[in-house]
Amino acid sequence: MATRRIVWSMFLAGACAYAMAQNAPARFQLEIGGKQIGKADYQFTPAKNGFRAKAHYFFTVDAKSIIGERDADLGPDYELRSDTLHVSVNGENQTVSVAADPHASRLTFEGTAAGKPVSSTFDLHPGTVVFNNFDPSGVQGLIYMETARPQPDHQYWALLAQGKGVQVPMELTPRELGEGTLNGTSIHLKHWHLKISGTEGEIRADTDNNLMEFDVPIQALAYRRAGFLLKEADDAVPSQSVPGADAVEERSISFTSDGLKIPAVLALPKNLKAPVPVVVLVQGSGPHDADETIGPNKPFRDLAWGLAADGIATLRYEKRTHFAPETFRPHPDLDHEVTFDAVAALAFASAQREIDPGRVFLLGHSLGGTMAPVIAADRVQQVPGSVRGIIFLAGGALGIEETLQRQLLAQAKRQGADQGQLDAIQKQWQGIFQTINDPTTPADEMVGTPPLRLPETYWRSWIRQEPSAELAKLHLAALVLRGTKDIQVSEGDFQALARANTAPGGENQQIEGLNHLMMPVAGDSTGQEYFQPAHVSPEVIRLIADWIGTFH
Repeated sequence: MATRRIVWSMFLAGACAYAMAQNAPARFQLEIGGKQIGKADYQFTPAKNGFRAKAHYFFTVDAKSIIGERDADLGPDYELRSDTLHVSVNGENQTVSVAADPHASRLTFEGTAAGKPVSSTFDLHPGTVVFNNFDPSGVQGLIYMETARPQPDHQYWALLAQGKGVQVPMELTPRELGEGTLNGTSIHLKHWHLKISGTEGEIRADTDNNLMEFDVPIQALAYRRAGFLLKEADDAVPSQSVPGADAVEERSISFTSDGLKIPAVLALPKNLKAPVPVVVLVQGSGPHDADETIGPNKPFRDLAWGLAADGIATLRYEKRTHFAPETFRPHPDLDHEVTFDAVAALAFASAQREIDPGRVFLLGHSLGGTMAPVIAADRVQQVPGSVRGIIFLAGGALGIEETLQRQLLAQAKRQGADQGQLDAIQKQWQGIFQTINDPTTPADEMVGTPPLRLPETYWRSWIRQEPSAELAKLHLAALVLRGTKDIQVSEGDFQALARANTAPGGENQQIEGLNHLMMPVAGDSTGQEYFQPAHVSPEVIRLIADWIGTFH
């Protein structure tokens, strides 16, 4: 299932090498899932025997409003002298400070954990860098260091400010050059691939080493300099396009759920002559819009247009975590993120005059697939027979504890982790799940590590999910689809759903060459290709349309 994006309480400290002093702040937009969540700026200015780096940022994500400020004193080669981060989370203030002692080769970390002061010391490795997940100044510092005096094998270190602090290795790998525009003017780009703490990202800067963009595709997270556009390669990903807008008539509508007005799009086949079947589309994890936008890709729009060409309507809608995240803050659980709005969408769709109420289908992608049996059960309890069937599109079925550890270990293996590192990751998450499963853990406690540091309430709602068992109890026909190159949902998930899919009319199929977005990918999927233009495979749309066509 798609990795959930949350606030990283993450602060990296260290030496940021050669850079030109800036005459004006560099300004950035912060984005998740293609939606702007906030802004950031930074500036490196001359100071006594060195430089001073100052940064500011603010954003709202996962029902949290964060304001941050960084103030770093750096030496003439941008080595760390001191660095301080002030952060306000929903009005609660925190401060983290890091100081370097080059004579003793030590870093001192001071901050708070669970409201109590903490202090730690770490080795001052060559190439230690200060990095904050929503502060692009750390990425800029890494570029300066790599450009001026790269470390052997491009190996760096980061200090993450969580708990008493965590120190992790980083690897920066030069990649192919690129092109883009800044405020309409063409620019040439440098490109690096970053691996840090089990996460991969892409860094792009102009030829003067000014950061333009930092993407973390697996989180759909991006820092983008104001006015910057990346020119994509024309042949980046092989893909056939889906039918165009000439097959569909789209209406912007809204429906009410849990007292909230949900923006939505009803997509109808053009020139329809009778009530038609409808598919309600439920997104994966994260604050998605109605198209489930990820980078340049819009999987749900592809599905809506393609199904319209086959005479099938769709209803897609914005998640409340996208357009009204503040409403999620009092109730951080999967019912408020997914279930309530999906049930309301099914009820709304069935009441439209163009829709055949006897052919209402539910499609869940990724986390939406995990929750689909619960959604369908709740709707059928309201009105028996109101859901005709379920479509699982890369739906997760195994327990979150097993799934998450498998995903993290597989990602670490792709990044070259040795067995000792793999064992450490597994041990860390076994301890985290002990905390999650402990009934004495406070409901509002934040548990886990970035980028999966979530309220205990959310974890509890997640570990309760048993999609295959719920599907078996429903006795509803299902179409279970998975791409063979999906690195987030395993063949084990597919097989578990297939075994539970015993109602008459159920079908199961894995499709060669497709990734988690059900899009074709050249070579192995890494998650990086999510940010390259592509379309949902026409084969997926054909399979869905043909299956719905068997219900009369």
